[in-house]
Amino acid sequence: MISVVIPAYNEEEHIGKCIESLIHQRISQDYEVIVVDNSSTDRTFEIASKYKNRLNLKVLKEPKKGRGQARFTGCRAAKGEIIMSLDGDSMAPVDWIEKLIKPLSNPKIVAVTGTGKITDCSRRINITFNIAQPLSMVAYSMIFRHYWLTGFNFAIRSEIYKKAGEFDPKINSNEDTDLAFRVAKFGKIKFIRYPVIVSGRRVKKGFVKGVMPYITGYIKHHALKLPPYLSDPR
Repeated sequence: MISVVIPAYNEEEHIGKCIESLIHQRISQDYEVIVVDNSSTDRTFEIASKYKNRLNLKVLKEPKKGRGQARFTGCRAAKGEIIMSLDGDSMAPVDWIEKLIKPLSNPKIVAVTGTGKITDCSRRINITFNIAQPLSMVAYSMIFRHYWLTGFNFAIRSEIYKKAGEFDPKINSNEDTDLAFRVAKFGKIKFIRYPVIVSGRRVKKGFVKGVMPYITGYIKHHALKLPPYLSDPR
């Protein structure tokens, strides 16, 4: 069994497309999809629930806001031996599950992380993001000796996820990077240049402006060791 966990906050525009991309996965193994409605004020829950008769889908409500909390809740509900992560504004290629779980046949690899691609911004911003995102992951690995787990595109062995201490529900941003530091202690996080399509809304007003909240949040939590921050650049 494979579990795909999707946190979603006010994603009525994207959640249907996200789930649709999972219905048509080319994989013979059983998989479940868990959507966590993170206290949305729009029709996210209703739209997601309409797909229950088309795949093995659970739609949960998490009243406590925060991506860390939503991911934590979804992973706690997961029954799979492998947990995969996708965001509510993302779309997975038809062989996404197959591509990400294949490297996990190697016992030395405990998790697999991929990249993202945007297509809905200006040509300049699309190109900048699509080049910078994977390059930043490589640069990060050269500094910290492991890759981060990209929240919108990763897979992990369930037993390792639990041993590493799970997502921290108090962290609302960079919760995936926080988890990666702990996961890397148990084995290799493999990086593959295999993108899912993600919404470019975070960088539509400028690439630097869009990524800065993640950078400052990382510095506050990991470098300065400040208490879990509340900023959530969704």
